[in-house]
Amino acid sequence: MEIHVEEISPAKRKLEVTLPKEEVNAEINSLYQDMRRRARLKGFRPGKVPMSIIKSLYKDQVIATAIHNLIERTYPEALKKAQLQPIKERNIEPGALKEDDEFEYIVTLEVIPEFELPPYKGIEVEVTPIEVTEKEVEAEINRLREMHAELKTIEEPRPLKAGDYVVLDFQGYQDGKPLGNFKAQDYMAELGKGQLHENIEKELIGAKVGEEKIVKLEYPKDFQNKELAGKKIELHLKIKEAKEKILPELDEDFIKTLGDYKTVEDFKKAIYQQIKEKKEIVRDEYVKNYILTQLTEKTEIDLPESLVEEELEDMLNRAFQFTTPEVRKKLDLEKYKKELRPTAEQKVKAKLILGKIAKEENITAEKDEIEEELKLMAENLKVPLEQMRVPYVISRIESRIIGEKVLAFLKEKAEIKEVEKKEEAKEGTKEEEVKETEEKKE
Repeated sequence: MEIHVEEISPAKRKLEVTLPKEEVNAEINSLYQDMRRRARLKGFRPGKVPMSIIKSLYKDQVIATAIHNLIERTYPEALKKAQLQPIKERNIEPGALKEDDEFEYIVTLEVIPEFELPPYKGIEVEVTPIEVTEKEVEAEINRLREMHAELKTIEEPRPLKAGDYVVLDFQGYQDGKPLGNFKAQDYMAELGKGQLHENIEKELIGAKVGEEKIVKLEYPKDFQNKELAGKKIELHLKIKEAKEKILPELDEDFIKTLGDYKTVEDFKKAIYQQIKEKKEIVRDEYVKNYILTQLTEKTEIDLPESLVEEELEDMLNRAFQFTTPEVRKKLDLEKYKKELRPTAEQKVKAKLILGKIAKEENITAEKDEIEEELKLMAENLKVPLEQMRVPYVISRIESRIIGEKVLAFLKEKAEIKEVEKKEEAKEGTKEEEVKETEEKKE
């Protein structure tokens, strides 16, 4: 076997494989002999059909099978000799196959491109000190109290105010005719939260239970609800009931419903620690993202198109995973692909950089780590564990584990400096921006 490798681009190679005529003849003769044993022709005993007849009848079939067999058998060895690890075969072009002649085939394939890594140890990262204020602790405690609040009917006949919950019956009319799809009974909403049209809230705040109101509503032509867009509606409503939110007292009875806390002070300390840990996670993510951004900006890579396309498909699948097939057919996926391509390219670039650093530093994923992830995925998807043990899934898990380890390594080797917050940075620190981004993802 002779091989020749031509570099088309940093991410593409053309592999030419030439097989000697002796190997070609052996394959063709073997196939003809097999065909002769299996042939059943009138006037000839099994296995006794003349080879000249076999060749005249089955030549095309034998040649096609020989091409397939020769490529399948020799291609892995050719890759090994050429020291190529293809991402994807783009095209296999077999040459003509004849007896007593060499056979050549050409494979165009994509490979992980060679590129130079910038210095990746000791990257300087500035962060602000982690601080937890009493106000933040108080806000978190109030959030928990809000979650466990009870709604109590307001007995005294007082005017409604923001924060109250109202129970309404209403019916919408257009040109004096009732609208069948614009009515409700025992509809509950919280005042002051924008849950109702502003005109309705204006009439309700200050009103009392039992009162009836007529509110005029006018919806713009571009209103998101097409059935209401551009319509003028007269809403007849009755205030049936009002409720107020009663927050639990911050005492030992309340904190015991949230965990094993002995005193209110212990509870406050635990809340303080939880907030601090969340901020540490946000800062940790910021540091890793900053380092990775620095590396991607300083690295030039000719990206393999197949990896970019694969990343794009993953992004689209995640973006539209909850859409129905009918809705998906109506989407302009090519438009979304174009918009997402820069992000996909950055993701691929980052993965290639992390992969190369992993090789440089001998960072790997252990079998038990991969197995643990497989078990977790199987539990979450409620499928048998064996169903998850497929090469594609294992490869993805292994890549993710290695990527996380490399980022942890880069953070450990970075020069992290704490600097005081700048007073003019009113829009928040970079760490806060990362937190906001992560919250949006969730």
